[in-house]
Amino acid sequence: MPGKQVKLRQAEEGSILYHYTKSNGINGILSNNCFWATKSDFLNDPKEFSHIQGILTQVCQESIKNPAWMEMFLQDSIYAENERKREYFVLSFSNCRDSLTMWSEFGNKTGYNIGFRSNEIIARIEEAAEIAYHGLVVYSTKQQRQLIRKNLCGYLPNLLGMPLEGILTLGSQDPQDALYQKACRKFRRTAEIYAMFFKQEGFAAEQEYRFVFKRRKDTAVHFRAKDGFLLPYIEIPLSGRRLPIEEIMVAPQNHIDLAKSGMEYMLQVKGYQATVSLSNIKLRY
Repeated sequence: MPGKQVKLRQAEEGSILYHYTKSNGINGILSNNCFWATKSDFLNDPKEFSHIQGILTQVCQESIKNPAWMEMFLQDSIYAENERKREYFVLSFSNCRDSLTMWSEFGNKTGYNIGFRSNEIIARIEEAAEIAYHGLVVYSTKQQRQLIRKNLCGYLPNLLGMPLEGILTLGSQDPQDALYQKACRKFRRTAEIYAMFFKQEGFAAEQEYRFVFKRRKDTAVHFRAKDGFLLPYIEIPLSGRRLPIEEIMVAPQNHIDLAKSGMEYMLQVKGYQATVSLSNIKLRY
């Protein structure tokens, strides 16, 4: 993880991360010790990984007073980016134990959430696969702007030993100047990483904690059917030992006796001692 270039908030010590899923999903996780990470452009937010573009433009407009320099820097650092397209896959958890928003997305009639001890599940995922990045998603537009502004006006000048205006002056005189090009590369890398963790404020109720994996050439991609289309995913297989499960919660509209007792029996058979509880949210339909 880059030092001061990017700030991602990690899970708090001793916290619980909740993974919302449907009955077939929890069965697969407990039976196979395997998570599925979804391809980034198939997530629920249609602006996934692109929401940051507006934030970048706003911050540059505020911080770079010369409009010509602002356009030049955006063009050279962001929009003229010609690197090969990377494929990213996302595994999502939540900080929220009992979220109506999450239940509505993951099947409030057939849903469960699994509460994992954060330190232990992060360590297990790190054992299983190379995590590109992980941390809490940032929903506040104000905070998103602050993070980008701090990088543009603080990190870059400190790194290069020159005020931002001096860096941009070099670029206006010679777009291929080594120092200016380094600033562009650093800023582009910052944007690439934050793009994975900036989302629209309307999704804030999710309180998402996100793991991002970069697909490698030998990574197998699988597909599952969802709502009439095929959803690409990769498997994150954890070792065979029991998962660090603290509790399992049953969705609001899944309060039949068999939903709770069936889950309790499954945990007993598989050697778990986790608590099974019902959602505190009350719904008629």
